Amino acid sequence: MNQIIQNLNKIETWIDDNWPPSSDFNTDDEFMGFAVEIMNRCLYLLKVGTASSPDAKAASKGYTKHRAIIVGHMVRITKLYEGALIHISQRQFELAVIFFRLIFETAIRVEYLIKSKSKRKSCRSFILSSYRSDRETLQGLNAEAKKGPLNQVGERIRRKIKSRLRNDRISQTELMSNTIWNVDGKHFRSMMKELGYERWYSYIFGGMSHHIHGDWYEISVYHLDREGRYYTPDLTFTDSDPRLTCSLTHICLRTLLTYLEWNKSDLDRVITPVVVKLFELNRAFDDIHEVSFGNDED
Repeated sequence: MNQIIQNLNKIETWIDDNWPPSSDFNTDDEFMGFAVEIMNRCLYLLKVGTASSPDAKAASKGYTKHRAIIVGHMVRITKLYEGALIHISQRQFELAVIFFRLIFETAIRVEYLIKSKSKRKSCRSFILSSYRSDRETLQGLNAEAKKGPLNQVGERIRRKIKSRLRNDRISQTELMSNTIWNVDGKHFRSMMKELGYERWYSYIFGGMSHHIHGDWYEISVYHLDREGRYYTPDLTFTDSDPRLTCSLTHICLRTLLTYLEWNKSDLDRVITPVVVKLFELNRAFDDIHEVSFGNDED
């Protein structure tokens, strides 16, 4: 714990030394260098905050399933953010950006679960909705089994799905009769609207779909070079954009603050003040970059 406190103090000192953020950056490379410095510190705060426990019992035994669902979301965000940071540092935007929407989706869902008026019901709905593909697989395997014995692969898959259902206390009857495959029956846009983030839907969730699905926009901009009517393969990677990087860090730090308050794992306020300071530094830095380069064409 002493080492963690020392590291948090170092991060806080670094923030103070760089506040307010400099406007003397001349190129996107210089901006990206500082953005990555912020990301490195954000990643450490995510790891420390996610690993922190509210009490000795949780620290030694862990969490009950419904609370573990929320904790697991934070672990997912932390790992995805580290993946994005790795590819950003290697100047591989096409790979890094795939993580962006995955992080955004996870952040919105965990905030929805935290703020749900019926957390147990919502968590149960989340578990059941996770079985959509398994339901289809199980239906197919059961139909094949009526015609004759399944092969070893099919039997192993069916046995594995049934075991998971038992662990989650979901009967096959409940699974097969279920018709709601979104948490609490809400599409992602409805979830965002309820949280007050609907304005972000098209910009982040919709905009990032290009990179998830590899549509013509993403293919033509990032994977082909055009000259006149003809295209050639472009196997080089694109450097990241500080605007996107700062937005990603903003989402992660905001979610971490929500999580720490819910988990009551920082009642002594050892982590939270540092997270708030980095959040403000990242926002101020993003504003400076927008003023300096916001009107540049991509």
